[in-house]
Amino acid sequence: MHVDGGLERAWNGEAKTQRRVLVNALSAVLGGGVTVATRLVREIAVNHPHLQIVLVCSFDEVAEHGYPANVEVVYRPDLIPRIPRWRWEQRAQPGFAKTRAIDVILQLGGYLCFGTAIPQVAVWQNPNVFTPPGIPRPLSEELLVRAQRIVQGWSMRRSADNVFLTAKSIEMASRYWDMNTVPNRVVHSGVELLSGDPRASAPLSNRENFALAVGSTYVHKNYEAMIDAMAHYTEHRDDGLRLEIMGGGPNPDYFASLQKRIDDHGIADRVQLLGARPLEEVHQRMQQARAYLVTSRLETFGLTLFEAMSNGLPVVASYATCHPEVGGDAAVYCDPQNPADIAEKLAQIVDDKALAETYRERGFARLEDFTWSNSATGYVAALEAAQAVASR
Repeated sequence: MHVDGGLERAWNGEAKTQRRVLVNALSAVLGGGVTVATRLVREIAVNHPHLQIVLVCSFDEVAEHGYPANVEVVYRPDLIPRIPRWRWEQRAQPGFAKTRAIDVILQLGGYLCFGTAIPQVAVWQNPNVFTPPGIPRPLSEELLVRAQRIVQGWSMRRSADNVFLTAKSIEMASRYWDMNTVPNRVVHSGVELLSGDPRASAPLSNRENFALAVGSTYVHKNYEAMIDAMAHYTEHRDDGLRLEIMGGGPNPDYFASLQKRIDDHGIADRVQLLGARPLEEVHQRMQQARAYLVTSRLETFGLTLFEAMSNGLPVVASYATCHPEVGGDAAVYCDPQNPADIAEKLAQIVDDKALAETYRERGFARLEDFTWSNSATGYVAALEAAQAVASR
């Protein structure tokens, strides 16, 4: 897309007038959404200091992450509930953006503010909207998803640009919309190497005898199959391997049903539901585990794969979603609907030390392609394109 020369100079910091970007991260309250909001905003601010960023957020972890001086944080914990957040986004956001002299808005929650002429870039991270048939939901949740899908269609058509985290997400979205009629691009997320050099992580020979899974206990995460796979694993093997599942339970009833499933299988001594844990503890356990397991049937990116790889873990992942796109040849893939296959692929990594080391090394190499610096460049290009469209 052609960009006007004067505009391009402004985005590259060569013009005196700085561009002001509103980043709406109000919906970033869990898991990957928090990671994307914090790392992305920080990286954009560091690598593009000519941009003045106004970050609106509702979650303390996002507000307190620590950003450069060109980021103004507006912390609104009162907007965590969905209805107040939607009301602010549609009623108050236009005036807020106007008083801040905003040039372009980055909507990390996707849905557009329909009451402003300021160009907007919508980011589609929520996999629920792309849900394929076969994933059961309570009626109330299903109705909400259908309503969200309608609003997403309106938003995509009116957005100056739409960012998806993977090509697989665009493929899933094409079930419901003609993606050739809306502007869109893929911008992969990055991974933060909290442990420094990944290759300095503990060797597999020095690790504890457990596999790790990380992610909030949503239905599409498919923990039932993971639990059933561990039941199959323990029935056919006596190596004492345990499974730890770290992730909050947004739906207490569903979380309880997973614990009941564990108890019914009689494997409570081998599978632990640990609930939400601080990020530092998650990475500590990644440094101590010998394998990482994810059986999700629906993801828009699958950030935890890279977090596991950055901590030296060989990965066993579902092939039903975007994992092959982001994991490439650095993961062993399993059928998420076949517990026996999940157990078999996990056993391969546990039994074959050379194979585990091969995938560990492939993981280190794969990380080099996914940096937050590259991601920030992609988002700034989307913002630039949005501003160009508005300037025509």
